[in-house]
Amino acid sequence: MKFSKYMTLIPNFIPRGCYKEIRKFQICASKKSADHCVNDKLSVMEVCPDHVLEGLQEKKKWYLRAEVIDNQTYKRGMTVSDYNKGRTVSDLTLKTWEYGKGGNLRSDSLWQDDRYNPTKFSHPHRNDNVNFPEQEYKDIFGGTKGTAEQAEKEYFTLDSEGKSKATRDWATQQLEKASAAPKVEDHKH
Repeated sequence: MKFSKYMTLIPNFIPRGCYKEIRKFQICASKKSADHCVNDKLSVMEVCPDHVLEGLQEKKKWYLRAEVIDNQTYKRGMTVSDYNKGRTVSDLTLKTWEYGKGGNLRSDSLWQDDRYNPTKFSHPHRNDNVNFPEQEYKDIFGGTKGTAEQAEKEYFTLDSEGKSKATRDWATQQLEKASAAPKVEDHKH
């Protein structure tokens, strides 16, 4: 039987005789109560070395600690929030089965509610290119991974004239700046 005193990568092995005594005690405790198995408990303490007993004690502490954490998490999850205190289910406006029929759903695609088109009518809390255009995502439907990089590459790619959209935009900006600058009149005396 393997055991570890703490969180370790390599477990320590319990000696075979000690393991047999521990199993005897566990079988006895499962059939009867632990109070009836005092002799088996004593034989475990006599046969097993100290480091094994300390490891078992430490392991029990870890399990108790984990159980306490689980209980606290459960209690936190089950507490009623301030928003819901004093409210009941009867306060909700309940929907009927009619809301789920085809006539009440969007019908602008093959799937009536566009569930398989992640870029259209997407969820407001999802990090996708509809709600957060600067973010890219990848999912089982494809996503937009690499779209921004491709757009940037196309923006700077030279055409047959040796110019790109970037150079044309820069030239347009320079012309706009020149036309917007105030005219300086040359005064000669």
